[in-house]
Amino acid sequence: MGTETRRSREDWDALWHEVTESFSPGAPVQERDLFAGRQDQLRTLVDTVHQRGRHAIVFGERGVGKTSLTNILGLMLRSPRREVVAVKVNADPGDSFHSLWRKVFKRMNYEVQRDGGPPVVRTFADDHPVELTPDDVQLELSNFGPGQVPLIVLDEFDRIEDERVTRLTADTIKALSDYSVNATVIVVGVARDVTDLIKGHESIARSLVQVRMPRMSQDELGQIIVSRYGKCGLTTTDEALWKMTFLARGIPYYAHLLGMHAARAAIGRESLHVARDDVRAAETAAVAELDASIKDAYFTAVRSQRGEETLFAPVLLACALARTDELGAFQQAAVTAPLARVLPGKNYAPTTFAFHMNAFCDAQRRRVLERFGEPRNQRYRFSDPLMPPFVVVKGLADGLISDDIAEVFENRRPLRLADRE
Repeated sequence: MGTETRRSREDWDALWHEVTESFSPGAPVQERDLFAGRQDQLRTLVDTVHQRGRHAIVFGERGVGKTSLTNILGLMLRSPRREVVAVKVNADPGDSFHSLWRKVFKRMNYEVQRDGGPPVVRTFADDHPVELTPDDVQLELSNFGPGQVPLIVLDEFDRIEDERVTRLTADTIKALSDYSVNATVIVVGVARDVTDLIKGHESIARSLVQVRMPRMSQDELGQIIVSRYGKCGLTTTDEALWKMTFLARGIPYYAHLLGMHAARAAIGRESLHVARDDVRAAETAAVAELDASIKDAYFTAVRSQRGEETLFAPVLLACALARTDELGAFQQAAVTAPLARVLPGKNYAPTTFAFHMNAFCDAQRRRVLERFGEPRNQRYRFSDPLMPPFVVVKGLADGLISDDIAEVFENRRPLRLADRE
């Protein structure tokens, strides 16, 4: 794309800011037009709200877009025939059942008519100064009219430390189901399965539609990027787009981060077309901008004392490139081929780097890996799903690996994008 429409420096600056506003690496998506992927999960939640007495639990790893999904749900449910009263609250570690539902009721209000004066606005919380119970919640949500559907999203539910809150929430959902109350509660949290989130209270699982949020496909990640590029009048090559979605490793946060920085790099050279060199610039910018906790954990994990061998960083990079199952788990043997690419000519056997992988599971190396399974069939996964993309992007930015080395572990194919059909 050699020529561009002539623009002033002010125009390019304005486009730079538009790109920055379109991508949201640090915040959930709020606009329906910018929400990409997750159609199966969204459809399941819409169906759940439409069925009286049904509720849902949304679970998955950190950073896979659970909050964005519930944000968009309220927009999808708007209808002239009925009003969806959507309330979303974040749980805090110290929340009790009372404090959690008081947050909800503070966001629900009604008017009280006064003789000879304007109406007074009250919240549901005003009516419950003392301890709330599941029965109180069930009765309040029963009071909505037939044209109104309360939708309650309890986000970050896994942060709650008091297990009594889980039990009382289970009792509340069961009561809402038993009395066929036309309201929907959606519990959202970081967990690999429902048991992790409900902490042994299996009774709640039977009352909830289970919506698992896996990591996003490259097609879905590509849709995130091209939808925003289209809004800003930008285009990109298939090669650059594939690389960004590959590096994101299923995490939408990285698709936002790389897509934004690659667009900024193109704008910096006064082009509306994002090319592969712009993605290279985005790698360096992304490493610099990432959360300090991720970087600190990485450097703690790979550090070596003076005089020690320095195999920790290559082994962690090979772990990040290893083929995984749908839950992000991999066997030690899966690290062999990536490590041979990272350190050509060394031909390390699994027994050589077993020490390093086990060390990654220890507190002194920040437990960047988790080890589980039987001794003869142990598997590993990264404790934080945001770590593997960082490790790969940093490896590329530092020159530890090339694009060809990194991408050999992924089947290259054209992305299927709705905007390009």
